[in-house]
Amino acid sequence: MFPPLAIGVVMATLDISVVNIALPTLARTFGVPITTIEWVVLSYVVTITGLLLTLGRAADRLGRRRVYGAGLIVFTVASALCAAAPGPRSLIAARALQGLGAAMMTANGAAILIASFPEGERGRALGAFGAAVGVGLAFGPPLGGMLVRASWRWIFLINLPLGILALAQLRTRVPADEAAGPPDRASRGARSWSAGALDLAGAALWCAGLVLVMLGLSRGPEAGWRTAGIWLLFGAGVALLAAFFMVERRTPEPLLPLDALRGPLGAAVLLTGISQALSITIGFHMPLYLEEVQGYDAARSGRWLAVLPLAALIAAPLAGRWSDRWGGQRLASVGLGTAAAGFAVLSRLSAAPAPLLALGGMTLVGLGLGLFNVTNASVVMSAVPRDRLGLAAGLQSTMRNLGIAGGAAAAGAIMASRYAAHGGGLLRNAGHAGFSTLAFAQASRDLYGAMTALAAAAFLISHRRAGRSTLEAGAGRLKPAG
Repeated sequence: MFPPLAIGVVMATLDISVVNIALPTLARTFGVPITTIEWVVLSYVVTITGLLLTLGRAADRLGRRRVYGAGLIVFTVASALCAAAPGPRSLIAARALQGLGAAMMTANGAAILIASFPEGERGRALGAFGAAVGVGLAFGPPLGGMLVRASWRWIFLINLPLGILALAQLRTRVPADEAAGPPDRASRGARSWSAGALDLAGAALWCAGLVLVMLGLSRGPEAGWRTAGIWLLFGAGVALLAAFFMVERRTPEPLLPLDALRGPLGAAVLLTGISQALSITIGFHMPLYLEEVQGYDAARSGRWLAVLPLAALIAAPLAGRWSDRWGGQRLASVGLGTAAAGFAVLSRLSAAPAPLLALGGMTLVGLGLGLFNVTNASVVMSAVPRDRLGLAAGLQSTMRNLGIAGGAAAAGAIMASRYAAHGGGLLRNAGHAGFSTLAFAQASRDLYGAMTALAAAAFLISHRRAGRSTLEAGAGRLKPAG
């Protein structure tokens, strides 16, 4: 039961952290700006973000093992297409297809696991499932660095044997989907399918709006933020997202239940998105800094990048124990404060070698986000009644991927804009004539300064949430009985 699900989630996670390490190599190989090659990451994550909730709903009707298996096939075939891509456009398109397969797996892996274990064993099963995510994040950077030394195509080819193995085990170890229920349930399913048409319309608006906004962020530095084309992208993207929210308010079964976002759940999933934006900023930027400014090769860069997820893995089990003693919301605030301190350290990086500064900053960020992620996940699940745990999990996963997409796009936009502001011109790789390591280093300081401010804002939101929770708990204890 567990191995095919674990392999699937490791593959989906690896293909974020592994590809980050390859971005400098891809930019040099194809001779394109950083704001173009970042779409190798964005096309993957935006596809997952846009389709996650829709595919979870589809699996309720079509069968979870069937959808998960189809996702494995799509992901594996798309990996082969990525490896064979002759240029950046075909690679970005293949990555979007790979994101579709990853969304089909991500939307259903945990649900299959929960349905297959008795209630008393689900906690351990989900813990092991979460550990598989951690393994993918921790081993992705060093593995990616080693593979890129041979060829960037190997970071995708490695998925082929894993995908075939997972598919074979899925058919033998995961029980087949249950047959359709009695007629009354079928009639309800028909009504749900009617609602699903609106969900598909909402998903289309959501995906298109996200893509246009991300395009505006990535094209803005090169075209100029004041140009009509950039404003048109942002305007169209915002209009589509506004239409999405209008559709969600009117449909009886919305993809994104807006009423749930007005309470504690909304603050918790918002902080989830921010934490992932903070994390991907380092994952996206640090390989570029280490390779383009410090002159590291991909293998050495990958080893350095492993520091952040390893620190998070160390902090995660401690967070579980400490949250019982001090409270999850308070510990989440401590984690965000620690991450803010780490970004403040990173904002002092320069063109001169400073390995201890980079190591210390990444360690603090990793420890802080490790403390935050575990405790905030508990807060998310505690914010809803038991019959809405699936909704909470779906929102958490959607915001996680939205944070990754938004964080990568924003990091690229900030770096490109500040690089130009510091006299570097259009941001290309170090192999391009005219590349300025000084301008890149100064832009890096600006980027991490912005992330320090974002982490501090997240800390204030979390601290205020923890204070409100403490007041409500105190009021509950003082309330007279009867």
